[in-house]
Amino acid sequence: MGKQALAHTIFIGRKGSDMNRGNLFLAALLWLVIGFLVIYPLSILVQESFKISGTDTWGIGNYLEFFKDAYYLKTFGNTLLLSSLLLLTTTLFGVPLAYILARYRHWGKTVFTALILLPIVLPAFAGVFAFIIFFGKYGTLNLLLMDLGLIEKPVNFIYGMHGLVFVQSLHMLPFIVLGLSAGFTNIDPSFEEAAEVEGASGFRRFITVTLPLCAPSYLAGAVLVFLWPFTDWLTPLILGQVDFLPSVSYLNIAYHFTESIWGSWRWSFLRSFVYPSF
Repeated sequence: MGKQALAHTIFIGRKGSDMNRGNLFLAALLWLVIGFLVIYPLSILVQESFKISGTDTWGIGNYLEFFKDAYYLKTFGNTLLLSSLLLLTTTLFGVPLAYILARYRHWGKTVFTALILLPIVLPAFAGVFAFIIFFGKYGTLNLLLMDLGLIEKPVNFIYGMHGLVFVQSLHMLPFIVLGLSAGFTNIDPSFEEAAEVEGASGFRRFITVTLPLCAPSYLAGAVLVFLWPFTDWLTPLILGQVDFLPSVSYLNIAYHFTESIWGSWRWSFLRSFVYPSF
């Protein structure tokens, strides 16, 4: 018995050692990928941001020039405003949708969930073009209203800040709905039952108990939603809105790397792309 126990202990120790080596290998591989694809490019970007253009010196001059430039401050403010409006809109529509999906059984729930997830599958620019065809100045809706005699001139449904909020909200809504839906489903019912026993109404129970318990799930999606306007450069350009940080960054990069290729007709091409005639 003693030899068998000793052999079993040695076997368990070797197995644990093999598992530890496997875990170390996977961790090293993961950090190698993150370091090569994330940390290294970001470190180069941060390093270059402190390099003063045209000189061999380093400093925070580039950052100071950015915050001294009125136009860049305007683009930063526009992007920050768009992020706030986008987060507010997706929250207002996402919270009730997530609660309905998590707490109620209704006909077509699977199809409804699939439709909510559809914007994640589709590219953002595909949705923008679809909305332009329907809501554009000479899109389906405007032509229909003019044919019915309800309006004389096309109504601007989509070109502007309101159009950006509308399009990007539809694209980012699933991130709020998915997170909150999972949060509502995983809440322990005893917490809500205790609040109900204490006399809390349905709305008060939802505000004081249910929502705070879902805060981590909500924040996970809210961070992605808030940061999206700082990364989406194409949607504002398609809708004729240039004064946003990612769009301005793209135009500056395009100007820097394509100046020798495009030549004198560069800006005419950009104008025809940025300000669509439809």
